[in-house]
Amino acid sequence: MIIIADSHVSNHLGNTVPFFNMLEAFEKNNHDIVFLGDIFDLWIALPGYEDKIHKDFLTWCKDQKKYRTIGFIEGNHEFFLAEQKKDFFSWCTDLPWYQDGNACLFCHGDTINQKDKGYLLFKNLIKNPVVKFILMRLSCGPELTLKIRNTFKKRNSKIKKYLPETEIRNFGKSMFHKGIKTIFTGHFHQEYLICREDRRLYILNDWFSTQKICLYDKLSKKIKICHWSEIAS
Repeated sequence: MIIIADSHVSNHLGNTVPFFNMLEAFEKNNHDIVFLGDIFDLWIALPGYEDKIHKDFLTWCKDQKKYRTIGFIEGNHEFFLAEQKKDFFSWCTDLPWYQDGNACLFCHGDTINQKDKGYLLFKNLIKNPVVKFILMRLSCGPELTLKIRNTFKKRNSKIKKYLPETEIRNFGKSMFHKGIKTIFTGHFHQEYLICREDRRLYILNDWFSTQKICLYDKLSKKIKICHWSEIAS
């Protein structure tokens, strides 16, 4: 299984070519793929708000789910994707996490820090049916999306400098107590590992600055962090 987190793909950041080169290269193997959120720097999955890169990605996912499992966890940079585009994936969720049948849990990670009340309030305010209703009827959509992108950009700069270790450990302990054995999360743009007997919580590096992915062997439970080109074939 290939796991990708925080690639923040966008035309203005100039990283679309290597990202889609990677996807094309992955067509040569049969690994399942899980996208852990913030795959695009901003993705509002509503008519009039999507760029060609979003549509090309959806086309790729819809085709590849014929041959492998394609999963997607909404990050804090993706909006209404699970509601509007779930048919393009094997599974897609806007819930805090997705649990498979092998005691493995996937999450973006933006709600792990329950002490960040400001962010949690902001997320509840902006990711709701009322905002969706307004966005679908606004004529100034591009201007609004720019403001949203800038807001997240400021928050991300703080996230990269701060890792809420206590909150992360509490989250891991809670999930382990429920029978989860392996947790994968992104969001924090840095690698981090918690081990507790035979249980693991992995915070994955961001693809955006490293172009690294995680290769997870579901049988051996081993992981490999490497540049995507190392497992392209």
